Amino acid sequence: MNARTTTTGRRLGRLVPWLAGLAAIGALWVWADRLVPGRDAAALLVVAPEDCDLNQQACTADLPSGGQALLDLEPRPVPMQEPLAVTLQLTGQDPDWVELDLTGVEMYMGFNRARLERVAPGSYRGEAVLPVCASESMTWAATLLPEGAAERGQVQFRFVTRR
Repeated sequence: MNARTTTTGRRLGRLVPWLAGLAAIGALWVWADRLVPGRDAAALLVVAPEDCDLNQQACTADLPSGGQALLDLEPRPVPMQEPLAVTLQLTGQDPDWVELDLTGVEMYMGFNRARLERVAPGSYRGEAVLPVCASESMTWAATLLPEGAAERGQVQFRFVTRR
């Protein structure tokens, strides 16, 4: 074996882990983009903190298909890494259960969905926990997914947490 072959082998040995890492990052990006609902902003009604702040009160939104959604998170202000009591009232539809997808707006914070169980017609309850964010403040998108189907999502409530 000559010196040129050895040098090329060492370079290739150093390059392979970097290429594998870049491929893994690309795969995670594609996976996250497909998994996180609400990428088509025109398809969802977005309730911004200026319109209603979940840190101060329950928020109501008129659904594009008719009816309303009333979402309440407690305690207030909304904390990170503590259990949140989630209540939802829906009029105009009555799915068997609803998922609440909690997504970071400025930064991907991982897959975070809470299942809300039907306790009465149009009434749902569950528990969620927000992951901690290193930033001073974080904007969250809480998307309602009837029976976990992203294509049935019609409304997204946004709120800001602060450390």
